[in-house]
Amino acid sequence: MPFFGERLTMAKRGADYLCYKLRMNHFVFAFALIAWAAVSAAGQERPQTNETAPDCWSEVRTLEGKLIFHDGIRQWIELRLDQPQCGQASIEIFPWNSPQLQILRGCRVRSTGSFGGAASGYYTLAINQRPEKIEPIGKCNLKAPFADYSDARPDKAIRVYRVEMHINVGLRELPILVRVSSSGKELRPWQAYASYFLTGGWVLYGNCGKGFVVDRVYGSRQAGPSHLSDPRTPHDTAMFFPPEKPVVSGVKDLHLGYSCIREK
Repeated sequence: MPFFGERLTMAKRGADYLCYKLRMNHFVFAFALIAWAAVSAAGQERPQTNETAPDCWSEVRTLEGKLIFHDGIRQWIELRLDQPQCGQASIEIFPWNSPQLQILRGCRVRSTGSFGGAASGYYTLAINQRPEKIEPIGKCNLKAPFADYSDARPDKAIRVYRVEMHINVGLRELPILVRVSSSGKELRPWQAYASYFLTGGWVLYGNCGKGFVVDRVYGSRQAGPSHLSDPRTPHDTAMFFPPEKPVVSGVKDLHLGYSCIREK
């Protein structure tokens, strides 16, 4: 796959970065709905199904199945259906980071809502549903919601640190591993010092913690390490292009990184 200079125009970079900012500000779902509407208006086809389009897309449906959280390169939640719907054995449930869905992972549930289509690469499955109502069926061992690091901040004594990321693009079900260190000492939680976002077009953005800016970007050349803007400026972010098709590229394990320094 070509490197980033050939793969992404400046306009595309801007669009992807806008998506990233929207996600960070918790507006990604509104954006997804807008994108879905735009695709529909353009006359693009929805996923092929074994039922008629009006039945699949206009009705509010109540589904039953097992709720499964996938902690992979892209985190998402699957509803593995008891009975296929619209020719699909599973549908995607979002938002994956909803505390209500997190506590129900691993349980059989009953979910009510209308269907949406995979208008962009942000979705894993062809059909998705944002439940208007979801409840457990039978006995359910409720899980604890994921830790919330939204208020975590870097240690005030830290002036510079490194963010190292490992991605196995050959095994999509493995999460992106992140390690943050300063002078050889690991910094925890890493979420206080770094964040990342993978776009639908397989562009990976890496950011520093509050009060820090990106200095250097480095890593596996196949991922085209780069800066979005001028280094050491508030508008910059580390940018990588993990190969979407590792079988073709021959690359599976990627080691990426960037350094952060305190903003002046």
